[in-house]
Amino acid sequence: MLEGLFAGKGVKAFIANLRTPSYAPPFWVWIIIGVFYYIISFLISYQVLRHSGDSFLKAVSLALLLAMMGINAVWNYVFFRAHNLFLSFFAFIPYPLLAIGLFACLLQFEPLAAWMFLPYLAYLNYAAFICYKFWKLNENPG
Repeated sequence: MLEGLFAGKGVKAFIANLRTPSYAPPFWVWIIIGVFYYIISFLISYQVLRHSGDSFLKAVSLALLLAMMGINAVWNYVFFRAHNLFLSFFAFIPYPLLAIGLFACLLQFEPLAAWMFLPYLAYLNYAAFICYKFWKLNENPG
């Protein structure tokens, strides 16, 4: 909910006005990616919260997941509301680091959750690249 609030209104119109690389998915695919992100986040949260083992790794995993969701919300604000593609690229940098940390923690105590997270972790490579391309294609000269 916070991510939608931070993105604001006019997301579809903003994306439509950007110069996009030919390999960028259409808007409806971005929505599907977002839905899968929330499903994966919910499933990981469920798996971690129901785990009765190592409470330290459990707490670290939840903190990393919440930090990722928080950074994603801030990124939505920077990209969609502030329209700052330069800053959105650099705001993205800590996100994959948190994701890798979360994956490493999950592997230690909740491997099923780690494997559920793996497709999203792989997607982050594309997300970082496309974020960079949006910035470069739409930067103001001079």
